[in-house]
Amino acid sequence: MQWMVETLRHYPEIAIFLALALGFVIGPIKLGKFSLGNVTGVLLMGVLIGQLEITISSDVKSVFFLMFLFAVGYGVGPQFFRGLKSDGLPQVLFACLVCVSVLISAFVAAKLAGYNAGQAAGLLSGAATISAVLGVASDSINNLGLPPGEAKKMIDAMPVAYAVTYLFGTAGSAWFLASMGPKLLRVDLAKECEEYEAKMGGGLGEEESLTTYPRIALRAYSIASVSKYVGKTISDLEKGLAPSRDFVEKGRGPARVFIENIRTAGRILDPDPRMVIQSGDVMAVAAAREVLLRNEADLGPEVDDRELLEFPAEILDVVITNKNLAGKTLQQIAESQQANQNGRGVFLRKLIRGGQDMPWTPGTTVDRGDVLQILGAKRDLERAVKGLGYVGPTH
Repeated sequence: MQWMVETLRHYPEIAIFLALALGFVIGPIKLGKFSLGNVTGVLLMGVLIGQLEITISSDVKSVFFLMFLFAVGYGVGPQFFRGLKSDGLPQVLFACLVCVSVLISAFVAAKLAGYNAGQAAGLLSGAATISAVLGVASDSINNLGLPPGEAKKMIDAMPVAYAVTYLFGTAGSAWFLASMGPKLLRVDLAKECEEYEAKMGGGLGEEESLTTYPRIALRAYSIASVSKYVGKTISDLEKGLAPSRDFVEKGRGPARVFIENIRTAGRILDPDPRMVIQSGDVMAVAAAREVLLRNEADLGPEVDDRELLEFPAEILDVVITNKNLAGKTLQQIAESQQANQNGRGVFLRKLIRGGQDMPWTPGTTVDRGDVLQILGAKRDLERAVKGLGYVGPTH
């Protein structure tokens, strides 16, 4: 044990990564419905390991703190500025109210408990889950002109107070909002959540790879001579098969239908929306499974044409950077992309915002920085990405 302690003191970088590793181990562990979470787990492990009197270089602290600030800003930046453009003023006023309330509450609590400046700063930072307070408070204490020993004592007390109070800052505030908030507002939280989920299209973005019943199917049909689409264009067929908006909002499948490939006169061709459909043409149709089953009689018999159906397909996470798409709904983006043929053959699987999967409907507004997880043939995805943004890391 002594060897371990001496090793950690001599190589503090090992202690840092040990705290991270142990925190990620205990964070997901659930006691009933409660779990610490990765952040709180790492903080607690850091407090425990820190009792071994391990000294971390101030330069290392500054670098990691700046990395944290950069990551937070990079992640929420696009949504932050979008919020200021739309309903920003109420949000700014509310943020000011929260900041003043939190500051006054922490100040009063620190005075009553007899905390010094370092403990008070840790209390404020942890209870409000605002890590940036630690950096500002450290600089302020160092500029007070205190004896080095006293200043160091205050600064060393900050992370301890922060880690202990952070637990309530996360779990306690969640409990208060879920338990006391609805009573104070006199609302039925479960009912309100159900209504909001229905309004926002909850469940539409579920991971398809986790089910044996994918909502999107690709099938080949030989167009019968009696089909109502003989003599019409591929664009007419796609519009004719498209389901209603109600079908989409109920989570039963995507709104659009695409002809991915067509075999005509013995040749396989890339579909052109203006191409006229002839009797005997074989088409690879991509759509919601239920939509295909409903319209089989209007198309013709299903056939097994492997050459027609087999082509490279991918799932990509695309970060929206096109400023012309900012503030538009998914429906408007789909229509604009389809108008210039960039969106042909592409289906939306997920909307990801701030690293979290979001429920969505055709009316959901998208902004720069959002991530659209799209599915389709490789050639179609390459075309779509050019009009959206760039391919980001896969979630």
